[in-house]
Amino acid sequence: MILLRILFRLYNAYSIPSGHNRSVSPVDLFPQHDFPTLVLADLNIDHSASDPTRFLSNHDQFICSPYVDRASALLFCLLNTPGVYTRFSFTSNHRPAVLYLSFANTALLLFFSSCNPSLLPTGSDHTPLTIILSTPLLKPPPKGLNWKYTDWDHISPLLADLTLATPPALPTPHSLDLWFDDGLAKITHLITSNTPTKRLSSYSKPWWTPELTQLQGIHHHTSHLMRKNQTSPALAPVARNTYFKAIQSAKRVHWSQFLANLDA
Repeated sequence: MILLRILFRLYNAYSIPSGHNRSVSPVDLFPQHDFPTLVLADLNIDHSASDPTRFLSNHDQFICSPYVDRASALLFCLLNTPGVYTRFSFTSNHRPAVLYLSFANTALLLFFSSCNPSLLPTGSDHTPLTIILSTPLLKPPPKGLNWKYTDWDHISPLLADLTLATPPALPTPHSLDLWFDDGLAKITHLITSNTPTKRLSSYSKPWWTPELTQLQGIHHHTSHLMRKNQTSPALAPVARNTYFKAIQSAKRVHWSQFLANLDA
């Protein structure tokens, strides 16, 4: 049996409001670690990433921006499902909110499975979060849709004949959402049911480049020659360091491009 030991750290913070400031600073809340790090915080702040339907005033944006900027700079990802509330007020004067937030750095995202407020209330107006982590090697990669083989010849006439419900005559926000979700579900089901699935490989590397393939070959070749005493001992470490530095650079570039292409 092989035991895998991984250093893991959990930060649980409660920030007290004080005017324009909070008692826990962004620097203290988001440390810079290479090992898996989970941050759970009741920051008493609102942000569009966790609560898209909430209108944020300039005051709200001024308070939450330092935390969001710090988290983005250190590649921390928000684990909360957008719009799933974690605070329900005891009175009718305040609407539900998403105040209890959870973040994970890139080293922990490999182990993350789900995050949802499934526990019963504990007497507080905040709902506890259930965060499930699992071993990546034991978790099969999710199935995706192979859009290259979508049968559009079969789908197109079905889409043209698809009957959608009539929009509500006097729509409310709730009835409009139900009507839209119903139509979207019918269209999505029609397309996905005629698209074959594919299982992503756990070894796939979207950040891999042809240059890395060349550097990998040079690294293995020089290492082989050094073991056979057919090359300079200093050549292999240079090739190895160049190869692994190029991997880290390719990962950073891929992550930056991924973030730059995200929409609201």
